[in-house]
Amino acid sequence: MIRKLISALLAGALCMATVVPAGAVNSGGTAAVQEEAPPEALTVKQMGLRAVERAVSENNASVQSLRKTAAGMDTGSSMSEQFEAQGGALELQIKQYQEMIGKMEEAMEQIADKESDLYKTYEAQKKLLENQRDSLQQSAASLPLQGAAVVMQIEDAVYQIRKQADNVADQITMAAQTLLISIQNLQYSQQKLERQLASLDRSLDVMETQLSLGLVSQYQMDTVRNQRDNLALGITNLQTQCNNLASSLALMCGYDAGTLVMPSAFAAVTEKDLKAMSYEADLEEALKNSFSIWQKRNTLRQAQNVYDDSYDSSVYAVQSAREALAAEQESVESAFASTFQSVQDSRGTLQAAQTAEQQAELDFKTSRLQYERGMLSRLDYLQAQDTLENAKLDVQTAELGLVSAFNQYEWAKRGLTTAIA
Repeated sequence: MIRKLISALLAGALCMATVVPAGAVNSGGTAAVQEEAPPEALTVKQMGLRAVERAVSENNASVQSLRKTAAGMDTGSSMSEQFEAQGGALELQIKQYQEMIGKMEEAMEQIADKESDLYKTYEAQKKLLENQRDSLQQSAASLPLQGAAVVMQIEDAVYQIRKQADNVADQITMAAQTLLISIQNLQYSQQKLERQLASLDRSLDVMETQLSLGLVSQYQMDTVRNQRDNLALGITNLQTQCNNLASSLALMCGYDAGTLVMPSAFAAVTEKDLKAMSYEADLEEALKNSFSIWQKRNTLRQAQNVYDDSYDSSVYAVQSAREALAAEQESVESAFASTFQSVQDSRGTLQAAQTAEQQAELDFKTSRLQYERGMLSRLDYLQAQDTLENAKLDVQTAELGLVSAFNQYEWAKRGLTTAIA
């Protein structure tokens, strides 16, 4: 019976980790439906990785709700009071999730393209909400209405909820930081498209003259104009994506729908940081801090607490828990190895981009000299300049890739190899 209580407490705690949409729950616990606000009404916050981590920890509604649940539990009250309070909390959560589902459906109805990525994301999140609601309903229905005060067991449940809260905070923070890096990547992509657009505009100016002289056909002219229009549309789409992600990120950080969180400058990953990486020592730290391994150990502990070799089911439960723990340790080790290798790969990508930039610098110096001597047209000179600027942007993108990989590695050391998406 005690195990049922603890399971019910944890089921309620786990359900509060749901993120909708893209990690956003408002202070009332209902789904935050993002509405378009006029540009002048938006507040833009520039944040880095550490600032995002602080904001999620201090402001995210899901994290705060979990911690308040743990802090507010009275271990001196009777078991029946605990059951009654937990049952009421579960019923309230069920109601909140139902309201979230309704809000999500309203948001989906406003999306015209039912095949768009945004619609599919909302659809997946709605399904997750429904699953969590159903899980809550099952927990509420199975809560026993009896029991005496068992302080030790309640304290154990509270400890587990606090562990869940810390893990949820870490997962949401990791997801928020990943989102922040994604926004910066989109901004870099937008800069490349804008440079391509400027280059096409220069080409169009030349083609206007060529068209009047009969050197190019109207079809060729129209083709380039269509390319130009597609580029302009691509830039607009990237801007919209950035704003949508920035709005979702703001909600994850606990801000209102009128706020956008945009990336500020990221601290570079230094050679000192990379040399400090030690696979064996860091893996040991990752295994020690892993929440998923702790969960498996906790399951094994609970199975061992009720172990009785006269019952096959009891023997099987302990054996199964041991196997699950071993499998989870192997999984964490594999994920850590992949994360470690990702840092090395990102470092190689950055070095290659830096080499390409150096070559582009040399090529541009040659082009500038040729231009100054009248051996190169201005159009070709500007194209060489664009090539150099793109090479510099490739270095920035590679640097960001290394920042992202190293940040994931740091999270792995803290015991987290996956995050809420």
